[in-house]
Amino acid sequence: MIRKKRSADIDITPLIDVLFMLIIFLVLTATFIQGRVVVELPSGDGESGKTANLLIINLSRDGSVLWGDVSLPAPVSSLDLLGLARESAAVGREILVAGDERVPYGEVAGLLDVLRGAGVERLGLALRGN
Repeated sequence: MIRKKRSADIDITPLIDVLFMLIIFLVLTATFIQGRVVVELPSGDGESGKTANLLIINLSRDGSVLWGDVSLPAPVSSLDLLGLARESAAVGREILVAGDERVPYGEVAGLLDVLRGAGVERLGLALRGN
Protein backbone atom coordinates (compact mmCIF):
# COMPACT_ATOMS: atom_id res chain seq x y z
CA MET A 1 0.00 0.00 0.00
CA ILE A 2 1.48 3.30 -1.14
CA ARG A 3 0.40 6.46 0.61
CA LYS A 4 0.44 9.83 -1.09
CA LYS A 5 1.98 12.67 0.78
CA ARG A 6 -0.31 15.58 1.25
CA SER A 7 1.27 18.93 0.80
CA ALA A 8 0.39 21.72 3.20
CA ASP A 9 -0.41 24.51 0.74
CA ILE A 10 -1.87 27.70 2.11
CA ASP A 11 -3.92 29.91 -0.18
CA ILE A 12 -2.74 33.45 0.48
CA THR A 13 -5.07 35.17 -1.98
CA PRO A 14 -7.57 36.27 0.71
CA LEU A 15 -4.68 37.58 2.81
CA ILE A 16 -3.43 39.69 -0.09
CA ASP A 17 -6.96 41.00 -0.71
CA VAL A 18 -7.28 42.09 2.92
CA LEU A 19 -3.84 43.71 2.80
CA PHE A 20 -4.76 45.75 -0.30
CA MET A 21 -8.01 46.89 1.31
CA LEU A 22 -6.07 48.00 4.40
CA ILE A 23 -3.59 49.96 2.28
CA ILE A 24 -6.42 51.69 0.38
CA PHE A 25 -8.12 52.59 3.68
CA LEU A 26 -4.94 54.08 5.14
CA VAL A 27 -4.17 56.10 1.99
CA LEU A 28 -7.68 57.56 1.87
CA THR A 29 -7.61 58.38 5.57
CA ALA A 30 -4.27 60.17 5.20
CA THR A 31 -5.57 62.33 2.34
CA PHE A 32 -8.59 63.46 4.37
CA ILE A 33 -6.45 64.49 7.33
CA GLN A 34 -4.00 66.60 5.28
CA GLY A 35 -6.42 69.41 4.44
CA ARG A 36 -7.23 70.15 8.05
CA VAL A 37 -5.58 72.64 10.36
CA VAL A 38 -6.22 72.34 14.10
CA VAL A 39 -6.50 75.75 15.75
CA GLU A 40 -7.27 76.29 19.42
CA LEU A 41 -8.69 79.80 19.64
CA PRO A 42 -8.16 82.03 22.65
CA SER A 43 -11.30 82.70 24.64
CA GLY A 44 -12.97 86.05 25.03
CA ASP A 45 -16.15 88.04 24.61
CA GLY A 46 -17.10 89.47 21.26
CA GLU A 47 -19.89 89.92 18.77
CA SER A 48 -20.73 87.69 15.84
CA GLY A 49 -20.83 89.51 12.55
CA LYS A 50 -22.20 88.74 9.11
CA THR A 51 -20.58 85.78 7.35
CA ALA A 52 -21.76 86.37 3.77
CA ASN A 53 -18.46 87.64 2.31
CA LEU A 54 -16.14 86.33 5.02
CA LEU A 55 -12.66 84.84 4.54
CA ILE A 56 -11.18 82.92 7.47
CA ILE A 57 -7.39 82.72 7.82
CA ASN A 58 -6.13 80.03 10.23
CA LEU A 59 -2.65 80.24 11.79
CA SER A 60 -1.63 76.92 13.30
CA ARG A 61 0.97 76.38 15.98
CA ASP A 62 3.38 74.72 13.52
CA GLY A 63 3.55 77.91 11.43
CA SER A 64 1.34 76.81 8.53
CA VAL A 65 -1.47 79.03 7.27
CA LEU A 66 -4.84 78.00 5.84
CA TRP A 67 -6.08 80.91 3.70
CA GLY A 68 -9.71 79.99 3.04
CA ASP A 69 -9.24 76.78 1.02
CA VAL A 70 -5.57 77.39 0.17
CA SER A 71 -3.04 75.64 2.43
CA LEU A 72 0.35 77.35 2.81
CA PRO A 73 2.90 75.10 4.55
CA ALA A 74 5.42 76.55 7.00
CA PRO A 75 7.47 78.67 6.62
CA VAL A 76 5.06 81.05 4.88
CA SER A 77 6.65 83.89 2.93
CA SER A 78 5.26 87.39 3.34
CA LEU A 79 5.14 87.74 -0.47
CA ASP A 80 2.65 84.86 -0.70
CA LEU A 81 0.55 86.46 2.06
CA LEU A 82 0.76 89.89 0.44
CA GLY A 83 -0.44 88.54 -2.93
CA LEU A 84 -3.41 86.74 -1.37
CA ALA A 85 -4.23 89.79 0.79
CA ARG A 86 -4.25 92.10 -2.24
CA GLU A 87 -6.63 89.75 -4.07
CA SER A 88 -8.97 89.75 -1.06
CA ALA A 89 -8.75 93.54 -0.65
CA ALA A 90 -9.53 94.06 -4.34
CA VAL A 91 -12.89 92.31 -4.00
CA GLY A 92 -13.63 93.90 -0.60
CA ARG A 93 -13.80 90.68 1.42
CA GLU A 94 -14.04 90.74 5.18
CA ILE A 95 -11.22 88.78 6.81
CA LEU A 96 -11.29 86.93 10.11
CA VAL A 97 -7.92 85.82 11.54
CA ALA A 98 -8.09 82.65 13.65
CA GLY A 99 -4.73 82.30 15.36
CA ASP A 100 -4.01 79.34 17.60
CA GLU A 101 -3.62 80.43 21.23
CA ARG A 102 -0.09 78.97 21.27
CA VAL A 103 1.07 81.00 18.26
CA PRO A 104 3.37 83.84 19.35
CA TYR A 105 1.66 87.22 19.28
CA GLY A 106 4.37 88.55 16.95
CA GLU A 107 3.31 86.15 14.19
CA VAL A 108 -0.34 87.18 14.46
CA ALA A 109 0.67 90.86 14.53
CA GLY A 110 2.89 90.30 11.48
CA LEU A 111 -0.03 88.81 9.56
CA LEU A 112 -2.28 91.70 10.58
CA ASP A 113 0.41 94.13 9.40
CA VAL A 114 0.64 92.40 6.00
CA LEU A 115 -3.16 92.53 5.66
CA ARG A 116 -3.32 96.23 6.53
CA GLY A 117 -0.43 96.96 4.15
CA ALA A 118 -2.31 95.23 1.34
CA GLY A 119 -5.32 97.50 1.83
CA VAL A 120 -7.63 95.21 3.79
CA GLU A 121 -10.02 97.45 5.70
CA ARG A 122 -12.46 94.99 7.29
CA LEU A 123 -10.48 92.75 9.61
CA GLY A 124 -11.24 90.85 12.82
CA LEU A 125 -9.86 88.26 15.22
CA ALA A 126 -11.66 84.99 15.93
CA LEU A 127 -12.26 84.09 19.59
CA ARG A 128 -13.65 81.04 21.31
CA GLY A 129 -16.79 81.87 23.27
CA ASN A 130 -16.77 81.49 27.04
